[in-house]
Amino acid sequence: MSSFSFSSQSIRIQLIIMAVILTLPALGIIVYSGLKERSDDYHKAGIETQKLADHLAAEQESLIRDANQLGGFLAELPDVVDQHADKVQSIIRNTLKKNIQYQNILIADADGAVWASAIPLARPLSLTEMRYFKNARATKHFSSGEFMMGDASQKPSIEMAYPLVVHEVFCGVVVISFDLDILKTILKRSQLPLNSNYILTDHLGIITSRGSETGRRVGEKIQPADMKIMEAGPDRDTNEFVRSDGDRRITTYRKLRLPNESTPYMYVRAGISIKEAVASANRRLLYNIAIMVPFVALALIFALLMGNSSIVGPVKKLQSVSQLIAGGNLHTRVGDQVWGGELGDLARAFDEMAGALEKNIDELNQSQLLLHEKALLLEDEIAERQVVQEDLADKQHMLEVLNRTLEERIEFTVKELRQKDQALIQQNRFAAMGEMINNIAHQWRQPLNLISLIIQGLPEYDKMSQLKLDREIERIMNIILHMSQTIDDFRYFFRQDKEKIEFTANHAVAKAVEFVTPSLNDKGISISITELPEVTVFGYNNEYAQVLLNILSNAKDVLVERNIAEPSISISISRGINCSVVSIADNGGGISADIMPRIFDPYFTSKEKTKGTGIGLYMSKIIIEQNMGGRLTAKNIEGGVTFNIEV
Repeated sequence: MSSFSFSSQSIRIQLIIMAVILTLPALGIIVYSGLKERSDDYHKAGIETQKLADHLAAEQESLIRDANQLGGFLAELPDVVDQHADKVQSIIRNTLKKNIQYQNILIADADGAVWASAIPLARPLSLTEMRYFKNARATKHFSSGEFMMGDASQKPSIEMAYPLVVHEVFCGVVVISFDLDILKTILKRSQLPLNSNYILTDHLGIITSRGSETGRRVGEKIQPADMKIMEAGPDRDTNEFVRSDGDRRITTYRKLRLPNESTPYMYVRAGISIKEAVASANRRLLYNIAIMVPFVALALIFALLMGNSSIVGPVKKLQSVSQLIAGGNLHTRVGDQVWGGELGDLARAFDEMAGALEKNIDELNQSQLLLHEKALLLEDEIAERQVVQEDLADKQHMLEVLNRTLEERIEFTVKELRQKDQALIQQNRFAAMGEMINNIAHQWRQPLNLISLIIQGLPEYDKMSQLKLDREIERIMNIILHMSQTIDDFRYFFRQDKEKIEFTANHAVAKAVEFVTPSLNDKGISISITELPEVTVFGYNNEYAQVLLNILSNAKDVLVERNIAEPSISISISRGINCSVVSIADNGGGISADIMPRIFDPYFTSKEKTKGTGIGLYMSKIIIEQNMGGRLTAKNIEGGVTFNIEV
C-alpha cells in the first residue's frame, strides 16, 4: 500500500487540506482555552471542597469546645455532685431548649446508670459499654463516642462524655448528644454547584450525618477502601473517588481529634461532582467550537470556489493543450486562453516549449538523414574491424601459448631459487660448523695442555701411593668429561628449533659469549656486557643465538684483520617499545659508506674469498626479520659499527 503524499493529491483536495490547516491554529486556541478553563474549574472545585471541609471541621470543633465547657460547668454544680435528680433535670432541660445543636443531655453515675436526662427516658439506661464512658472513666478527660441512634430522640447522633471527678474519684459522666444536622446550613450557604455534598463519619466509618440524601444513608458504612485511604493519609488531603452511583467526585477530608485522644473521633469529607464542576467550561468550549464550525465551512467553500476559478480551470486548459502537443499537434497555443500570475507564465512557457519542439523536430528530421549516411559508413568500418578482430584472435592465441610456457619457466625459476636458498642455508651451516670447530679447539686447548702435563708426570707416579695415583686419574677423567660436555653444548647450540618459545636475551647473549670467549681471549679482544635483568624474547632460541655468533664472529675477524690496538666488543641488552633490543658494537673502524647498504645481500663480503662466504649477515637478516618478525640494522658509530637486534 502506497503511503499518503500531499503532492500526489488533486488540487481541490490540496486546497481543502490547506484551508483546514489554516483553521487549525484558531481551533487549537479555542480547544486549549476551553481545556485550560476546564482545568481551572477543576482546581477551583478542589479548593472549594477544601474550604467546605475546613468550614465544617471548624464548626464541629466549635461545637466540641462548647460541649466541653458545658460539661465542665454541669460537673461542678453542687446539685450534680449530690445527685439531686429533680433540680438537675430542670437545669439540663432548660439548657437543651436554649442549645438546638444538642439532641439530649444525660448524667450517669460511676456505674453507668443514667439518673438524669433532658428528654424523659422510656426505660432505665446503662452506659457501661459505651466507648465514651469507658474512655472518660479510664482517662478522666473529655472523651468521644461513636454513631448511635438516640434512645429518646430516635435521631442519629454522636455523643461526648465529660467525667464527674470529685477529689480525684470518678463519680460518673455528663453525656452530651449532638444534632449534627445543624451543619447542613453550612452547605446551603456555600453556593457550591448542584450535587455538592458532605458526610460526617465516626472512627468506624459509619455515616453520622450528610448534607444531602444522595448516596449511602446515615448509619451505613462508607466503602472500606475509602476509609483506609483516610486512615492512612494525612490529617487533610484532596483526591478523587467514584461514588456508588458512578459519579466521579473530587473530595477533601479532614480528621478531627480530641486533645487527649490519639485517633480521630470523626472524619469530615466534602465533595463536588467533577461533571458539575466543569459543566460550565464544557458548555463554553462546545459553544466556541460551534461558532468556529461555520467559519471553517465558509473557508472550505471559499477555497473551492477560488481554486476552481484561479487554479483548477487554468490547469485543466494547460492539461488539454499538453495532451494535444503530446499527440503531435505542435501548432496548438494556450497563451491566449490563460493569463495572469504564475499560471499565465506557465502558459507562455507551454507556447515557447511547443515552438521549440516544432523547431527541434525539424532539426531531428535533418539529423536522421545525416545519421543514415553515417550508418552506411559505419557498416564499412565494422567490416574492416572484423578483419582486424580476426587478426587479433590469432595474436591472442599466440599470447596464450606464450603464457603457458611462461608459467613453466616461472616454476623452473622458483625451483632454482629454492635450491639456491637451500645452498645458502647449507653454506651458512657449514660456516657455523667451521666456527663451532674453531671454538671447540679453543675450548679444548687448555684442557688438553693440562692432560698433557698430568700424563708427562705419570712416570714419576710409580713411586707414589695408589690413592694419589687414583686422584690424578680422576683429574684426567673430569677434564675429559668437561671436554665432552663442551661438545654437547655446541651441538645443542646449533640444533634447529621447531617452534617459538619465550626466553631471555640475557641467557642467549651469555651463552654466545661463553662460546666465543676463548677465541677472543686468544686474539687479545676484550668483551663487556651492559644489561637490564630479564629482557624476554619470543622466537627461536638457537637461531637467535646463531645470529649473535655471526655478528660476534664478524666483529672478531674485522678487529684481527685491521690489527686494531686494544680491540674490544661491547654488548648492551635493553628494552625498546614492545620489544627487546640487543646492540653489539666494536671499535674496528666501521663499515665504508658505499658498501653499508649491501652488507645484508647474499654472497656479499668485504673479506677475502677464502675467508668469507657473504651469507652470514644475509641469513641473520632472514632469521630476525622473516622468521621472528623483528628488525636487524647496522650503523656506523665513532670508531666502529653497531648492530641492533630488535625482537
